[in-house]
Amino acid sequence: MANELMNRHNDMFDAMNDWFGFPKNLFDDKEISDLMQADVAESDKDYVVKIDMPGMNKSDIHLNYRDGILSVDASRKSFKDESDKKRNIIHKERTEGHVSRLFRLPNVVANQIHAKYDDGVLTVTLPKQAADSSDSSIKID
Repeated sequence: MANELMNRHNDMFDAMNDWFGFPKNLFDDKEISDLMQADVAESDKDYVVKIDMPGMNKSDIHLNYRDGILSVDASRKSFKDESDKKRNIIHKERTEGHVSRLFRLPNVVANQIHAKYDDGVLTVTLPKQAADSSDSSIKID
């Protein structure tokens, strides 16, 4: 049941770090990398993907499954505190942006995928296609 998931971090940049001394997370924003942390579980019947997406609105999360790839895209608008315009912000971490993840999950029955979003966690259940019980041996001519 082992499955190859797409690597979240691009190995090319790890190699560049070694060659040119770039910081390892040159292109990672700390807040963005904390979003969309995922756990993927697999059984004989399905895959279950749980993704942390705190602060997202359900309407701003978009899922797509095509060619064995589950894509999860989300966007978030900036949080603006306009209650007192005389205050100076001394520290700001909440920003707007777009995040996405791809997961290679083959042999899924696409029209039976189920997703729910509860307490900042997106749970996607992807049922697997039933294994073909016919004989898979191939005769050589």
